[in-house]
Amino acid sequence: MNVRMRFIAEYTEALLDGTAAAFVGAGASAAAGYPDWKQLLRDIGDELELRVDDVTDLAALAQWSIQKAGGSRSRVQQVIDREIGRQRPVPSSLQTLVRLPLRHYWTTNYDELIERALAEAGRPYRVRATQADLSTRHVPGAAVVYKMHGTVSDLSSVVISTDDYELYRRERGAFLPLLQAQLTSRTFLFVGMSLTDPNVRQVLGAIRHAFGTSPPQHFAIARAPKRGEDESEAAFQARERQHQYWAKDLMRYGLTVIEVAEYGEIDDLLAALGRSVARRRLWISGSWPWPDAEGERGADTVDRIARALGQTAAELGLTLVSGNGQLIGSSSVGAFLETLQQSGAWDLERRLIARPFPQPGPTLNVGRDQWTALRREMAGLSGTVVFIGGLKRDDSRLVEADGVFEEYELARAAGAYLLPIGATGGAAAEIAKRLHGSPLPSDGPRAQRPSDAMLEALADRDASPESIIDRAKGAVRHALNLGA
Repeated sequence: MNVRMRFIAEYTEALLDGTAAAFVGAGASAAAGYPDWKQLLRDIGDELELRVDDVTDLAALAQWSIQKAGGSRSRVQQVIDREIGRQRPVPSSLQTLVRLPLRHYWTTNYDELIERALAEAGRPYRVRATQADLSTRHVPGAAVVYKMHGTVSDLSSVVISTDDYELYRRERGAFLPLLQAQLTSRTFLFVGMSLTDPNVRQVLGAIRHAFGTSPPQHFAIARAPKRGEDESEAAFQARERQHQYWAKDLMRYGLTVIEVAEYGEIDDLLAALGRSVARRRLWISGSWPWPDAEGERGADTVDRIARALGQTAAELGLTLVSGNGQLIGSSSVGAFLETLQQSGAWDLERRLIARPFPQPGPTLNVGRDQWTALRREMAGLSGTVVFIGGLKRDDSRLVEADGVFEEYELARAAGAYLLPIGATGGAAAEIAKRLHGSPLPSDGPRAQRPSDAMLEALADRDASPESIIDRAKGAVRHALNLGA
């Protein structure tokens, strides 16, 4: 297994187990257009009559500016506010990162890119930017952004000068044991780390201090150096060798490096992670009216198929997604929970994602927009969507459920694998017809539908319920293995 495949496999497990965390480095800020430390402090260097390119200790440069101002930090804070305070577009890599089921984000960056990415994704979050923040009560379900070196929205909190670093353990020391605890219990992904990031040494030092020569295993995505326009070949090769030594040296800290040539590869890696996580989630979509629908396969058979797939999801270690559709939802969820209980893996917070549709009542008006929002969320979460039945009553008539068709369209747009059990009739039968012969891929890691032969087998109305159940279980396993 190569490094990238190992990373996808192991970090996916950590994400699904709720034991993953991320550390966002300076590279993410650079990708958004924010200045690096040298660019940030260039004006400060000019004021001190120093060339910033000649200064190796940039924290000292900030310290000298503060000393020249009689101990006032206002000039340094003014520069940070001017350069970091402006809002720049959130990089696509961060947009993808916050869509993963991560709850813990660490950074030494001052900007608010992580917070803005979480807000744009509709995820609740809390920021811990000072030592006092660490004692505030956790909000269940909210992501936490740990800003070890402060934040631009509170300039008094930023760590930038020699004094700030030397007095870090006194002023902000509570961050370090918390980081060390999470480095012990979680698998970290370091994104945007770079050889030139002056804050990396402090984080790596915390790992080394806590774990010595046997650190836990983590991952780091690092971009290889690019030759500058005016850079000589010899200078570039020297810088490239330095980067290679640095990447190998990270192994001492338990960091396995996944090297990329371009920033776009980071997006691809994180998107692959998202697909890998989604592939482990199964949405059973569909509905069946009660009392039984005359002329169709029958509620008893549909119930058996839904229960069998709920049980299969539990046995395969999948997370079940459900909108609690009539009969289909209760049958699949019930069998899923029974199987989990019998196996002793009673982990509902991690294994069940339920989004029951609110129903109109005497004091509640429910719009279709609310239902569409729930369906869109489930489509984005799910790697495979199974369609069973899909009928509803319209006065005295039985008609195909338009909600199931909407779920099909949203799941298709989200790139999910679409698996209709056409033999159950209703919308599922029509979806099977639409997919048969369609241009959507039916093989490989980006497959979105079964082969035509499999669709036909799942739509066989003459097959026994037992045969349909066996075929449906096999189709779910096949979908799960496509990305392996």
